[in-house]
Amino acid sequence: MRKRKYWLGICICLLFLFIPQQGNAKAITKISRKQNITMTKLTAALQRRISATTPEEDSSSDLELICPATRLSTARLPQGYTFDGVYYYYLTQLASFGSHKNDLRLTRVRYYEDGTYRESYMTLKQFGHGTNLDCVTHNGVTWLWTGSDAKGTSGATTTISCFRFQAGKTLKKHSAIRYRIPIKGKKGRYGTNCYPAISPDGTRLAVRYTNHGGQTFQIYTLTDGTKINPKKPKKTVQRKNTPGVFQGFDIDGTTIYTLEGTASRSEMKELGKASAYDPIRLRSYNYNTKVTTVQTIKGAAALSHREPEGIQISTDGQAIIMIASHYKEKYTCANVYGVK
Repeated sequence: MRKRKYWLGICICLLFLFIPQQGNAKAITKISRKQNITMTKLTAALQRRISATTPEEDSSSDLELICPATRLSTARLPQGYTFDGVYYYYLTQLASFGSHKNDLRLTRVRYYEDGTYRESYMTLKQFGHGTNLDCVTHNGVTWLWTGSDAKGTSGATTTISCFRFQAGKTLKKHSAIRYRIPIKGKKGRYGTNCYPAISPDGTRLAVRYTNHGGQTFQIYTLTDGTKINPKKPKKTVQRKNTPGVFQGFDIDGTTIYTLEGTASRSEMKELGKASAYDPIRLRSYNYNTKVTTVQTIKGAAALSHREPEGIQISTDGQAIIMIASHYKEKYTCANVYGVK
């Protein structure tokens, strides 16, 4: 496989000098998303930060470090993530207790050349588990997509929502742009536990929902970054549930990628759940050729917790995953890796 170094932080800062910010963007006709940004050099500050927080991977690892640990302002574990390929990446964290149950904190992170970063966040009330998060940039505006309208104690989502990031703001239950997903061939029935993913070129949106012990993917044409026709999927794909713990999905062309895995073997053992340990696995299924692949991922061995929490496929076809870590439960970190 092709091996690349993706040092996102420095390149974001360099590109910032040449690319207009969204608020001042001129008319842009094409959709852009998940552009790969290659870092050509490291600052000494960033090298120190990496060595202090997220160790580099050795040659036997299936992973290469893209973003060093981002320390989040709340100890809630991340559940999904995405990046816009220009300035930011975004991640969801779930509140699973009290009156805040099923609320999400949506954090936006921007890196700077010296290895520092800045966080801002908004709140998504009753948006569910946050299992999948994705985005697309159209006409200079980045639109975020995730599940919404959580119902019952399980927090199963009943719609998908599309919205813009607004620092410090709160969305209640859903956004102004949302869709219920009809189950194909089942008149009057709609999908539950719904989550969206967007192709790297921003032209297709897949919705995954669970149904009778399986998972269904309905693929739609996406226009203007916000529009699908929920009654007219281009393709409906039925699959068995992933054997391991499902941790997110993405789509690229006619291939669906799923991520699975639990916390590290050592942590599961400490919790008395050694038998429930599930390694990090990346699965792909091409619904045209019917070809399936499975990769068990080695690496990130030095991370505490080490739970996979989201996958994105970049424009060159590389899988980029987020792995959550923590320090003695005092805070939570998100670490981003490319899969070789």
